[in-house]
Amino acid sequence: MRGPDQWDLVGHCERAFGLRLAPEDVARIDRFLDMLELWNRRLRLTGERDRSTLLRKHVVDGLACVPLIPSGARVLDVGTGAGFPGAVVACVRPDVATTLLDARQRPVSFLGEVIRAVPLPRTRAVAMRAEDAAGDPAMARQQDVVTSRAIRFDRFVRLAQPLLASGGRMVSMQTPTTDRSTANAAARNVGLELLDLRDYRLPDGEPRRLVILG
Repeated sequence: MRGPDQWDLVGHCERAFGLRLAPEDVARIDRFLDMLELWNRRLRLTGERDRSTLLRKHVVDGLACVPLIPSGARVLDVGTGAGFPGAVVACVRPDVATTLLDARQRPVSFLGEVIRAVPLPRTRAVAMRAEDAAGDPAMARQQDVVTSRAIRFDRFVRLAQPLLASGGRMVSMQTPTTDRSTANAAARNVGLELLDLRDYRLPDGEPRRLVILG
């Protein structure tokens, strides 16, 4: 990584997630963070503005879901905000078609610039509510993977289910308070099943959990 933070992102991701990042993957993440820093000077896109914190807390969390994404998948990130996890996924998985969905125009404008500048040619940013996306033939029932990091789990499941293609999966980044019983109940409510819970930790030791439904 460029800049003062020489922490080993590549080593951490291989140890924690079994994810091998190529130099070009890291370079795209760098360019994404460069743009986020620039935009954060004018607009508050993220609560944290320190590059090291963004890297260790937000980027690493976004990368946790990458090993679950099949080759060539269609991925939709609901409530993407400044691009976590969707833009991070796009930086390291140029083989997938990624849609970054947010109801607010400000982050979508930022992500449009990221897509052009990094570049991320198989990625698009869309300003739309997830409820409306469920009625859009280009998105409804078309997604192999639907992700979210910033939406309460029970709400995410309801929003994501109409977007999921047959055989697709939902992947939600949560805290360990989303337990097996909670996940099973939410899955049953939309006719899905809990496939897995995967626990991991951020570099500062914060516990996190991937909840996977399909």
